[in-house]
Amino acid sequence: MSKALTLKVAYIERETEDAVTIHLKQPLLRKIRYTAGQYLTLEVDVDGDGAKGCRAYSISSTPGLDKTLSITVKRIAGGKVSNRLVQQLAAGDAVHTLGAHGRFTFAPQPGKRRHLVLFAAGSGITPIFSILKSALHFEADSRVSLIYGNRNTDSVIFRDKLEQLQRLFGERLNLLHVLSQPESPHPHSGRLTRQRVSEILQALPNPPGYAIEYYACGPNGMMDEVTEALQAMGVPPEAVHMESFTPAKASPQPPAQSNAPKQVQLLMQGQEFNFAVPPGQTILEAALANGVQPPFSCRSGFCTACICTKLAGEVEMREDHGLSSAELKMGHALMCIGYPATDDVRLQVE
Repeated sequence: MSKALTLKVAYIERETEDAVTIHLKQPLLRKIRYTAGQYLTLEVDVDGDGAKGCRAYSISSTPGLDKTLSITVKRIAGGKVSNRLVQQLAAGDAVHTLGAHGRFTFAPQPGKRRHLVLFAAGSGITPIFSILKSALHFEADSRVSLIYGNRNTDSVIFRDKLEQLQRLFGERLNLLHVLSQPESPHPHSGRLTRQRVSEILQALPNPPGYAIEYYACGPNGMMDEVTEALQAMGVPPEAVHMESFTPAKASPQPPAQSNAPKQVQLLMQGQEFNFAVPPGQTILEAALANGVQPPFSCRSGFCTACICTKLAGEVEMREDHGLSSAELKMGHALMCIGYPATDDVRLQVE
Protein backbone atom coordinates (compact mmCIF):
# COMPACT_ATOMS: atom_id res chain seq x y z
CA MET A 1 0.00 0.00 0.00
CA SER A 2 1.54 3.33 -1.03
CA LYS A 3 1.90 6.03 1.58
CA ALA A 4 0.05 9.31 1.31
CA LEU A 5 1.88 12.05 -0.56
CA THR A 6 1.79 15.58 0.87
CA LEU A 7 1.00 18.42 -1.55
CA LYS A 8 0.95 22.14 -0.85
CA VAL A 9 -1.95 24.35 -1.91
CA ALA A 10 -0.64 26.88 -4.46
CA TYR A 11 -3.84 28.94 -4.52
CA ILE A 12 -7.60 28.58 -4.36
CA GLU A 13 -9.88 29.93 -7.06
CA ARG A 14 -13.53 30.72 -6.45
CA GLU A 15 -15.73 29.27 -9.22
CA THR A 16 -19.23 29.87 -7.82
CA GLU A 17 -20.69 30.77 -4.45
CA ASP A 18 -20.34 27.16 -3.27
CA ALA A 19 -17.53 25.75 -5.43
CA VAL A 20 -13.77 26.32 -5.52
CA THR A 21 -10.85 25.00 -7.50
CA ILE A 22 -7.90 23.96 -5.33
CA HIS A 23 -4.63 24.25 -7.23
CA LEU A 24 -1.91 21.98 -5.83
CA LYS A 25 1.84 22.21 -6.39
CA GLN A 26 3.30 19.08 -7.93
CA PRO A 27 6.51 17.94 -6.18
CA LEU A 28 9.70 17.80 -8.25
CA LEU A 29 10.03 14.14 -7.34
CA ARG A 30 7.15 11.65 -7.18
CA LYS A 31 4.91 13.70 -9.43
CA ILE A 32 1.38 12.38 -9.58
CA ARG A 33 0.62 11.05 -13.04
CA TYR A 34 -3.00 11.18 -14.10
CA THR A 35 -5.30 11.00 -17.10
CA ALA A 36 -8.07 13.44 -18.00
CA GLY A 37 -11.27 12.36 -16.22
CA GLN A 38 -9.67 10.77 -13.16
CA TYR A 39 -10.13 11.75 -9.53
CA LEU A 40 -7.69 12.45 -6.70
CA THR A 41 -8.10 10.44 -3.50
CA LEU A 42 -7.46 12.65 -0.47
CA GLU A 43 -6.64 11.39 3.00
CA VAL A 44 -8.54 13.70 5.33
CA ASP A 45 -9.57 14.23 8.93
CA VAL A 46 -13.25 13.43 8.44
CA ASP A 47 -14.70 14.35 11.84
CA GLY A 48 -12.10 16.83 13.02
CA ASP A 49 -10.86 14.43 15.70
CA GLY A 50 -7.71 13.26 13.95
CA ALA A 51 -9.27 10.07 12.54
CA LYS A 52 -8.23 9.68 8.92
CA GLY A 53 -10.54 8.79 6.06
CA CYS A 54 -10.51 9.02 2.29
CA ARG A 55 -12.54 11.12 -0.11
CA ALA A 56 -12.37 11.27 -3.90
CA TYR A 57 -12.54 14.56 -5.82
CA SER A 58 -12.42 14.80 -9.60
CA ILE A 59 -9.43 16.46 -11.20
CA SER A 60 -10.26 19.54 -13.26
CA SER A 61 -6.74 20.24 -14.53
CA THR A 62 -5.50 18.63 -17.73
CA PRO A 63 -2.25 16.64 -17.95
CA GLY A 64 0.32 18.18 -20.25
CA LEU A 65 -1.48 21.52 -20.20
CA ASP A 66 -1.97 22.91 -16.69
CA LYS A 67 0.94 23.67 -14.37
CA THR A 68 -0.89 22.69 -11.20
CA LEU A 69 -2.76 19.54 -10.24
CA SER A 70 -6.25 20.89 -9.53
CA ILE A 71 -9.45 19.56 -8.03
CA THR A 72 -12.77 21.37 -7.98
CA VAL A 73 -14.91 20.92 -4.88
CA LYS A 74 -18.54 21.91 -4.44
CA ARG A 75 -19.87 22.38 -0.92
CA ILE A 76 -22.75 20.03 -0.17
CA ALA A 77 -25.22 20.24 2.70
CA GLY A 78 -23.98 18.17 5.62
CA GLY A 79 -20.71 17.36 3.88
CA LYS A 80 -18.09 17.78 6.59
CA VAL A 81 -15.09 17.42 4.29
CA SER A 82 -16.42 19.41 1.34
CA ASN A 83 -17.44 22.29 3.64
CA ARG A 84 -14.03 22.30 5.27
CA LEU A 85 -12.22 22.31 1.93
CA VAL A 86 -14.38 25.06 0.47
CA GLN A 87 -14.53 27.31 3.52
CA GLN A 88 -11.30 26.77 5.46
CA LEU A 89 -8.50 25.58 3.16
CA ALA A 90 -6.00 28.29 2.19
CA ALA A 91 -2.84 28.77 0.12
CA GLY A 92 0.15 27.16 1.83
CA ASP A 93 -1.93 24.48 3.55
CA ALA A 94 -1.03 20.85 3.04
CA VAL A 95 -3.26 18.10 1.71
CA HIS A 96 -2.51 14.40 1.72
CA THR A 97 -3.32 12.23 -1.28
CA LEU A 98 -3.13 8.57 -2.18
CA GLY A 99 -2.88 9.47 -5.86
CA ALA A 100 -5.06 9.58 -8.96
CA HIS A 101 -7.52 6.82 -9.79
CA GLY A 102 -10.58 6.17 -11.92
CA ARG A 103 -11.64 4.59 -15.19
CA PHE A 104 -13.71 7.46 -16.56
CA THR A 105 -10.85 8.65 -18.75
CA PHE A 106 -9.96 10.24 -22.06
CA ALA A 107 -6.59 9.82 -23.77
CA PRO A 108 -6.05 12.20 -26.72
CA GLN A 109 -4.81 10.67 -29.95
CA PRO A 110 -3.24 13.28 -32.27
CA GLY A 111 -4.51 12.82 -35.79
CA LYS A 112 -7.74 11.14 -34.73
CA ARG A 113 -10.95 12.72 -36.01
CA ARG A 114 -13.87 12.41 -33.62
CA HIS A 115 -16.78 14.34 -32.17
CA LEU A 116 -16.93 14.19 -28.38
CA VAL A 117 -20.42 14.84 -27.04
CA LEU A 118 -20.11 15.68 -23.36
CA PHE A 119 -22.99 15.82 -20.86
CA ALA A 120 -22.62 17.31 -17.39
CA ALA A 121 -24.82 18.64 -14.61
CA GLY A 122 -23.69 20.68 -11.62
CA SER A 123 -20.31 19.62 -10.26
CA GLY A 124 -20.29 16.74 -12.74
CA ILE A 125 -18.54 19.23 -15.02
CA THR A 126 -15.26 18.71 -13.12
CA PRO A 127 -13.88 15.62 -14.93
CA ILE A 128 -15.68 16.66 -18.11
CA PHE A 129 -13.78 19.98 -18.07
CA SER A 130 -10.47 18.12 -17.95
CA ILE A 131 -11.55 15.89 -20.85
CA LEU A 132 -12.83 18.85 -22.87
CA LYS A 133 -9.52 20.74 -22.58
CA SER A 134 -7.52 17.63 -23.42
CA ALA A 135 -9.50 17.03 -26.61
CA LEU A 136 -9.37 20.64 -27.77
CA HIS A 137 -5.66 21.15 -27.11
CA PHE A 138 -4.22 17.76 -28.03
CA GLU A 139 -6.57 16.34 -30.68
CA ALA A 140 -6.59 19.14 -33.23
CA ASP A 141 -8.78 17.36 -35.80
CA SER A 142 -11.58 16.64 -33.32
CA ARG A 143 -14.49 18.74 -32.13
CA VAL A 144 -16.39 18.91 -28.86
CA SER A 145 -20.02 19.57 -27.92
CA LEU A 146 -20.77 20.25 -24.25
CA ILE A 147 -24.34 20.06 -22.94
CA TYR A 148 -24.22 21.40 -19.39
CA GLY A 149 -27.18 21.53 -16.98
CA ASN A 150 -27.46 23.93 -14.03
CA ARG A 151 -30.04 25.95 -12.08
CA ASN A 152 -29.00 29.35 -13.45
CA THR A 153 -25.99 31.18 -14.87
CA ASP A 154 -24.57 31.95 -11.40
CA SER A 155 -24.34 28.24 -10.64
CA VAL A 156 -22.36 27.41 -13.80
CA ILE A 157 -18.93 26.19 -12.70
CA PHE A 158 -16.11 27.27 -15.07
CA ARG A 159 -18.49 29.67 -16.85
CA ASP A 160 -15.81 32.24 -17.78
CA LYS A 161 -13.27 29.56 -18.67
CA LEU A 162 -15.74 27.80 -20.96
CA GLU A 163 -16.59 31.05 -22.74
CA GLN A 164 -12.90 31.76 -23.18
CA LEU A 165 -12.35 28.31 -24.69
CA GLN A 166 -15.26 28.85 -27.05
CA ARG A 167 -13.72 32.10 -28.27
CA LEU A 168 -10.33 30.41 -28.64
CA PHE A 169 -11.46 27.29 -30.51
CA GLY A 170 -14.43 28.68 -32.45
CA GLU A 171 -16.56 26.10 -34.22
CA ARG A 172 -14.54 23.22 -32.73
CA LEU A 173 -16.37 23.82 -29.43
CA ASN A 174 -20.16 23.84 -29.31
CA LEU A 175 -21.26 25.05 -25.86
CA LEU A 176 -24.89 24.57 -24.84
CA HIS A 177 -26.25 25.49 -21.38
CA VAL A 178 -29.50 23.99 -20.08
CA LEU A 179 -30.88 25.97 -17.12
CA SER A 180 -33.69 24.70 -14.91
CA GLN A 181 -34.33 28.08 -13.23
CA PRO A 182 -32.97 30.76 -15.59
CA GLU A 183 -32.97 34.39 -14.44
CA SER A 184 -34.31 35.48 -17.84
CA PRO A 185 -35.74 33.80 -20.95
CA HIS A 186 -33.30 31.12 -22.09
CA PRO A 187 -33.29 29.03 -25.28
CA HIS A 188 -32.79 25.82 -23.31
CA SER A 189 -34.73 26.11 -20.07
CA GLY A 190 -35.76 23.11 -18.02
CA ARG A 191 -33.98 19.90 -17.10
CA LEU A 192 -31.98 17.38 -19.08
CA THR A 193 -34.81 14.93 -19.61
CA ARG A 194 -34.71 12.08 -22.08
CA GLN A 195 -36.81 14.04 -24.56
CA ARG A 196 -34.67 17.17 -24.25
CA VAL A 197 -31.48 15.15 -24.62
CA SER A 198 -32.85 13.52 -27.78
CA GLU A 199 -33.85 16.90 -29.22
CA ILE A 200 -30.43 18.37 -28.51
CA LEU A 201 -28.60 15.42 -30.03
CA GLN A 202 -30.71 15.49 -33.17
CA ALA A 203 -29.97 19.20 -33.59
CA LEU A 204 -26.20 18.89 -33.09
CA PRO A 205 -24.11 19.37 -36.21
CA ASN A 206 -22.40 16.07 -37.04
CA PRO A 207 -20.10 16.52 -40.02
CA PRO A 208 -19.36 13.33 -41.95
CA GLY A 209 -16.13 11.54 -41.17
CA TYR A 210 -16.25 12.05 -37.40
CA ALA A 211 -16.52 9.12 -35.00
CA ILE A 212 -18.89 10.13 -32.19
CA GLU A 213 -18.18 9.30 -28.54
CA TYR A 214 -20.30 10.25 -25.54
CA TYR A 215 -19.17 11.15 -22.04
CA ALA A 216 -21.55 11.97 -19.19
CA CYS A 217 -21.09 12.84 -15.53
CA GLY A 218 -23.62 14.07 -13.01
CA PRO A 219 -26.42 13.03 -10.63
CA ASN A 220 -28.10 9.70 -11.21
CA GLY A 221 -31.38 11.21 -12.42
CA MET A 222 -29.66 13.10 -15.20
CA MET A 223 -27.50 10.08 -16.04
CA ASP A 224 -30.56 7.88 -16.38
CA GLU A 225 -32.17 10.34 -18.80
CA VAL A 226 -29.02 10.56 -20.94
CA THR A 227 -28.61 6.78 -20.95
CA GLU A 228 -32.20 6.19 -22.02
CA ALA A 229 -31.93 8.77 -24.79
CA LEU A 230 -28.73 7.24 -26.16
CA GLN A 231 -30.17 3.73 -26.00
CA ALA A 232 -33.29 4.86 -27.85
CA MET A 233 -31.06 6.31 -30.57
CA GLY A 234 -29.23 3.02 -30.93
CA VAL A 235 -25.86 4.32 -29.76
CA PRO A 236 -23.53 1.32 -29.16
CA PRO A 237 -22.51 0.87 -25.49
CA GLU A 238 -18.80 0.99 -26.33
CA ALA A 239 -19.21 4.60 -27.48
CA VAL A 240 -20.68 5.70 -24.13
CA HIS A 241 -18.64 6.56 -21.02
CA MET A 242 -20.43 7.33 -17.75
CA GLU A 243 -19.55 8.45 -14.24
CA SER A 244 -22.19 9.07 -11.60
CA PHE A 245 -21.72 11.59 -8.77
CA THR A 246 -24.59 10.53 -6.50
CA PRO A 247 -26.10 7.25 -5.34
CA ALA A 248 -29.21 5.93 -6.99
CA LYS A 249 -32.49 6.91 -5.32
CA ALA A 250 -33.68 3.33 -5.26
CA SER A 251 -31.00 0.65 -5.30
CA PRO A 252 -31.71 -2.86 -6.54
CA GLN A 253 -32.22 -5.47 -3.85
CA PRO A 254 -28.99 -6.98 -2.46
CA PRO A 255 -28.23 -10.64 -3.12
CA ALA A 256 -30.00 -13.12 -0.89
CA GLN A 257 -28.09 -13.58 2.37
CA SER A 258 -28.39 -15.53 5.60
CA ASN A 259 -29.60 -13.82 8.75
CA ALA A 260 -26.16 -14.00 10.38
CA PRO A 261 -23.60 -11.16 10.09
CA LYS A 262 -20.47 -11.91 8.09
CA GLN A 263 -16.94 -11.06 9.22
CA VAL A 264 -14.75 -8.95 6.94
CA GLN A 265 -11.09 -8.11 7.24
CA LEU A 266 -9.91 -5.02 5.34
CA LEU A 267 -6.26 -4.21 4.69
CA MET A 268 -5.80 -0.49 4.03
CA GLN A 269 -2.95 2.00 4.42
CA GLY A 270 -0.79 -0.59 6.14
CA GLN A 271 -3.46 -1.31 8.77
CA GLU A 272 -5.84 -4.18 9.36
CA PHE A 273 -9.50 -3.56 10.16
CA ASN A 274 -11.98 -6.24 11.25
CA PHE A 275 -15.73 -5.69 11.38
CA ALA A 276 -19.03 -7.50 11.00
CA VAL A 277 -21.39 -6.84 8.09
CA PRO A 278 -25.08 -7.29 9.03
CA PRO A 279 -27.46 -8.82 6.46
CA GLY A 280 -28.57 -6.31 3.81
CA GLN A 281 -25.70 -3.93 4.50
CA THR A 282 -22.89 -3.31 2.03
CA ILE A 283 -19.27 -3.70 3.02
CA LEU A 284 -18.78 0.07 2.66
CA GLU A 285 -21.78 0.85 4.87
CA ALA A 286 -20.52 -1.53 7.55
CA ALA A 287 -16.99 -0.14 7.34
CA LEU A 288 -18.22 3.43 7.82
CA ALA A 289 -20.48 2.37 10.69
CA ASN A 290 -17.42 0.90 12.41
CA GLY A 291 -15.30 4.01 12.01
CA VAL A 292 -13.32 2.69 9.04
CA GLN A 293 -12.89 5.22 6.23
CA PRO A 294 -12.10 3.55 2.89
CA PRO A 295 -12.09 5.71 -0.26
CA PHE A 296 -15.50 6.17 -1.86
CA SER A 297 -17.44 8.69 -3.90
CA CYS A 298 -20.64 7.80 -5.76
CA ARG A 299 -21.84 4.82 -3.64
CA SER A 300 -23.58 3.47 -6.73
CA GLY A 301 -20.90 1.26 -8.27
CA PHE A 302 -19.85 3.42 -11.20
CA CYS A 303 -16.95 5.64 -10.13
CA THR A 304 -14.98 2.61 -8.75
CA ALA A 305 -13.35 4.78 -6.06
CA CYS A 306 -14.01 1.99 -3.51
CA ILE A 307 -12.39 -0.78 -5.56
CA CYS A 308 -10.63 -3.52 -3.62
CA THR A 309 -9.03 -6.89 -4.27
CA LYS A 310 -10.36 -10.12 -2.78
CA LEU A 311 -7.62 -12.02 -0.94
CA ALA A 312 -9.99 -14.60 0.54
CA GLY A 313 -13.70 -15.37 0.64
CA GLU A 314 -16.44 -14.35 -1.75
CA VAL A 315 -18.14 -11.02 -2.39
CA GLU A 316 -21.42 -10.72 -4.27
CA MET A 317 -22.25 -7.51 -6.11
CA ARG A 318 -25.29 -6.09 -7.79
CA GLU A 319 -25.04 -6.31 -11.56
CA ASP A 320 -25.02 -2.52 -12.12
CA HIS A 321 -21.33 -1.77 -11.62
CA GLY A 322 -18.41 -0.17 -13.41
CA LEU A 323 -15.98 -3.11 -13.39
CA SER A 324 -14.93 -4.87 -16.56
CA SER A 325 -14.99 -8.64 -16.98
CA ALA A 326 -11.18 -8.63 -16.84
CA GLU A 327 -11.22 -6.80 -13.50
CA LEU A 328 -13.76 -9.26 -12.12
CA LYS A 329 -11.51 -12.16 -13.14
CA MET A 330 -8.62 -10.48 -11.31
CA GLY A 331 -10.67 -10.60 -8.11
CA HIS A 332 -11.62 -6.95 -7.91
CA ALA A 333 -14.81 -5.87 -6.15
CA LEU A 334 -16.58 -2.68 -5.15
CA MET A 335 -17.33 -2.16 -1.48
CA CYS A 336 -20.24 0.23 -2.07
CA ILE A 337 -22.34 -2.45 -3.79
CA GLY A 338 -20.55 -5.50 -2.40
CA TYR A 339 -21.95 -7.96 0.15
CA PRO A 340 -19.90 -10.68 1.87
CA ALA A 341 -21.11 -14.10 0.75
CA THR A 342 -18.83 -16.06 3.09
CA ASP A 343 -17.57 -15.55 6.64
CA ASP A 344 -13.90 -15.35 5.73
CA VAL A 345 -13.80 -12.30 3.44
CA ARG A 346 -10.40 -10.62 3.33
CA LEU A 347 -10.00 -7.50 1.16
CA GLN A 348 -7.20 -5.14 0.26
CA VAL A 349 -7.60 -1.55 -0.87
CA GLU A 350 -5.13 -0.80 -3.64
